[in-house]
Amino acid sequence: MLIDSIIMAVHPSVLLLIALGTVFGAIIGALPGFSSVMAISLLLPVVYPMDPLLGLLVLGSIYMGAMYGDANAAILLNIPGTASALPTTFDGFPMAQQGRAREAMLAALAGSVFGGAVGVLVLMMTFGVLAEFSLRFGPQEYFWLTVLGLTTIAALSEGNLVKGLAGGGLGIAISMIGLDPYWGMPRFTFDAPPLVAGIHLIPALLGLFCVAQVLSSLESPAGDRRPPEVGRQKDALRKVLGTMVRRWDVMVRSSAIGVLIGMLPGAGGPIASTISYNETRRWDRDSRTFGTGRVEGVFASETANNAMVGGSLIPMLALGIPGNVNAAVILGALLSFGMRPGMSLISDGTGIATAFMIGLLISSLLLAPLAYFIIIRLSILVLRVPRTYLAPTILIFASVGAYSVTNSSYGVAIMAALGIGGYALRRIGIHAAPVGLGLILGPIAEREFTSSLLIAQAQGSYWTLVMRPISLVLVALCLLSIMTPLLLSMRDRMRKRRLASDSEKPQ
Repeated sequence: MLIDSIIMAVHPSVLLLIALGTVFGAIIGALPGFSSVMAISLLLPVVYPMDPLLGLLVLGSIYMGAMYGDANAAILLNIPGTASALPTTFDGFPMAQQGRAREAMLAALAGSVFGGAVGVLVLMMTFGVLAEFSLRFGPQEYFWLTVLGLTTIAALSEGNLVKGLAGGGLGIAISMIGLDPYWGMPRFTFDAPPLVAGIHLIPALLGLFCVAQVLSSLESPAGDRRPPEVGRQKDALRKVLGTMVRRWDVMVRSSAIGVLIGMLPGAGGPIASTISYNETRRWDRDSRTFGTGRVEGVFASETANNAMVGGSLIPMLALGIPGNVNAAVILGALLSFGMRPGMSLISDGTGIATAFMIGLLISSLLLAPLAYFIIIRLSILVLRVPRTYLAPTILIFASVGAYSVTNSSYGVAIMAALGIGGYALRRIGIHAAPVGLGLILGPIAEREFTSSLLIAQAQGSYWTLVMRPISLVLVALCLLSIMTPLLLSMRDRMRKRRLASDSEKPQ
């Protein structure tokens, strides 16, 4: 089985797709305001008719490349391509101002390759154990597991619990449009015949993560800043590799933080890179020099950022609960291919899961030569293109993709409606992440909840929904996930009141 998976992953056509996906993800990730989720969503229509392994590898390679690419804008423009690259600006941009832009970009590349490889290796080692554990799960456990995914990611939406949960609920409501999967009755169709077919997932994700993000990016002119010239700096690679060997502790610690944070549903790259940067600075002998152009600061942020990729895919592949929105979109593609996370990915006899993980490892390692010879040069060129040209190009590709998936203008209408709606929701503080999670996880939650109810009716007790051992643990985790933001908010308010009262005391 392993040999067959390796042969599938190293086929020349597969390697070519991995390389193209990695380059595409890195370039989109470099554009300020255009996230990795957008890069993955934009290629969903392309991979939809593909072989499942090829489609998943293209999306996984885009994910890997995008998590590296966001560092280039952070270093050259002081504008992080995504929130995950914010700590990279702390030392990356000062290095660029000192004429060390190439050294900073190579440091980001080295950290990304190391962290990405470690994350995928951990994924390969832990996936089988977790997948085997998933055999103990019935419909009740899968229902609560899905609820846990919804509560954690929604609750961590920009620190606003109410708006995050509202976004998740809205996504679930949208996913229920169409025919009831069990009884075949239309619901929420408002007598509109096209809605009977339901909301197709891929055009919906294109609208939420591509159209809405393009509209939002056009609001900010800051992204049209031109990057500075990047000098040759002949000794840059030698310096980066020397620092990497000398500070191996930074690489190992940042990788561990990235994997662990990635496994936590809802945490994601921004938390991983921030914690890694803070811990690196805290344990450094000369912590005061961080923020002035330390290579270790770039290492810490980007290593954790890319290690998070493998970590976020561990619960997604093994349990069906995505670690972040990127993993959730890949989960949507996995489900659209007719595959289900868990032990079935190992026991289906195709070897796709193992080949997918091997392909991800290849993508993380291919990133080194691809970025050194191609991506860095292309990113600098693309960063010089004004958004007024990029935005309509992306919208055209998204529209073509939405049409090709449904073979009708209905897909384009779904994309446009959710794109405009997603943009309007952003204006009131509800972001696309919880809405997208609701769209993807909502049908799973409904299916497992209905199955659980049917089992409870057959057994004559509804307590079976919560009184199984694993279900009780998951219910407790759901409550903890909801309560944690409330407790943190209360703590912050009490701290502000205490500071305000201290400032009012007479000196």
